[in-house]
Amino acid sequence: MHFRSTRNTQIERLWVEVGTQFARRWRAFFTRLGRLHHLDRKNPGHLWLLHRLFLPALNKDCQEFQEEWNLHPISGRMTSNQSPADIRFLGQTTEGVYRDDPLDGLHPDVISRYYGVAGPRLRRSRHRTGAGASEEDEDEDETDSEPTPEEALENQIEDDLAQNMRHQPIKVARHHSPFQDLDAENTFLELLDNMLSHPNILPEDYGILEDEWDGNNYPEVESIRPGTSGKELLVILPRAFWFPRAATKPSLCGGGGIGE
Repeated sequence: MHFRSTRNTQIERLWVEVGTQFARRWRAFFTRLGRLHHLDRKNPGHLWLLHRLFLPALNKDCQEFQEEWNLHPISGRMTSNQSPADIRFLGQTTEGVYRDDPLDGLHPDVISRYYGVAGPRLRRSRHRTGAGASEEDEDEDETDSEPTPEEALENQIEDDLAQNMRHQPIKVARHHSPFQDLDAENTFLELLDNMLSHPNILPEDYGILEDEWDGNNYPEVESIRPGTSGKELLVILPRAFWFPRAATKPSLCGGGGIGE
């Protein structure tokens, strides 16, 4: 007998939509910056500058996708083509708005499953400091202390989810400011804003000038390899929208949007 996880299917479908709607284009764009415009993804200063230049626009795309997703109809016997926003509104109308300030930030499913469960309170074992922490962060004086309710809840969730973790936590790339102090950073940002306000100022030897392009045409297609299959995927990056971003002229392309 074969079983199929409908929840996995739903989340996988959501990730497909995230990729096709905007994430793949951003990935292809950053790939292009490395291939043509000297972006070094291992340089923390380069990554810091990417955040300064493009994080607002990328967040805007995420927000627009979230709003559209919450309004899309869901087919099925239980949903009757209602959108997630409709289901949430109807639930609040009939059941009221759930509020529990001490557990603010926890997903309702987590609250329902773990909060107030019967059984002994869990103790945090030695060198068990939780996700994202190291053994050096542990205070040995508190190793055998009684955990707080929040720590007990965290321990139980960690135990239950441990079987689903099949790899070590992914290291976040370093992206610190390359400047020694805030004054130097602010001076750089002022000079950068001044340069970006003049559309005719373009640097040489960075693949931005027309005579530096192959065949005098700026490419509108970039290849990436999403997932683990290694299959090449061609992503269209319209020049009118993505070249201004490559030239760090986000104001020329609206500073946001998905870039269809």
